[in-house]
Amino acid sequence: MDSREFRNTLGHFATGVTVITTTNGMENIGLTANAFSSVSLEPPLILVCIDKKARSIEAFKKGRPFVVNILQQEQEAECWGFAKQGQDKFARANYTISEDGVPVLQGNLATIECNVEELIEGGDHYIITGKVKKANYDKEKNPLLFFRGEIRKMKTWL
Repeated sequence: MDSREFRNTLGHFATGVTVITTTNGMENIGLTANAFSSVSLEPPLILVCIDKKARSIEAFKKGRPFVVNILQQEQEAECWGFAKQGQDKFARANYTISEDGVPVLQGNLATIECNVEELIEGGDHYIITGKVKKANYDKEKNPLLFFRGEIRKMKTWL
């Protein structure tokens, strides 16, 4: 299977955009991810997939806290800012620190605070499952979407 053609095919599935945040104890860590899903209601579990080559992967150890920041359509700058490597990703971000010491972006569509449950190998990515501790959302905002390799914004939802 041609990897470019496979990627283009997967791009036809519209996804939300998340920024995953955590800390390694010395610095704040954040990365953009659209491979995110719910797993279970009982117990409340989610998953996110992170490239094995990501420098931040070491911060995702069993039991460690992390936050899934589900972006809304006015957060495109956060999407691209956290997708880049080699810069202070939090320099222009508006965030607070959770009770667990993890950065939480402000103005999200939804925010999910978790602890790492499992780290599973999945090809060139790790599948990180998170046990949800706290979740909230803003029902007035619209999602930031990724479709066919581009950011998309919804004007209205019915």
